[in-house]
Amino acid sequence: MTAVRIEALDPTDERSQLAITTFLSEMVERVGADVLEIDVAHEAREDAGNNFFLVALDDRDNVVGCGSLRQVVGGVGQIRRMWVNPVLRGRGIGRRLLSALEGAGAVAGFDVVRAEVYDNLTEAILLFETSAYQRTEHFEESPPDLRAYEKHFTMAPLAE
Repeated sequence: MTAVRIEALDPTDERSQLAITTFLSEMVERVGADVLEIDVAHEAREDAGNNFFLVALDDRDNVVGCGSLRQVVGGVGQIRRMWVNPVLRGRGIGRRLLSALEGAGAVAGFDVVRAEVYDNLTEAILLFETSAYQRTEHFEESPPDLRAYEKHFTMAPLAE
């Protein structure tokens, strides 16, 4: 198996842009999402420095997965653009990305992390449901085939 590491990478980096574009193309193919109108470069410039963007890199520094975490309101983050190369799915890369995004959210002080997943993305649904995410009401107006999930984090009081 190829060694994979998770790292923060500037969303404006060429490799990040390719990963996001690949993710968007897969969304068009798999769910018919109307996402090709997104200006990936503009969105990346807006995200740079304000949100968390992580990539999974193989031993040749190729991006084989990605995910971002954006603050939507105080204490609440939303996972977006989470993707793993289809050839490498089922090897724990998505779970490692999710864990790293949650860790970034914890460091940022998020109490809740949200995600939205299309009904037919069964591998993503399984990932969130086996990672203690609970299905909830939509956060905003959404297509009927989009599921909303959230996970609450509680900080244990520090021992004196």
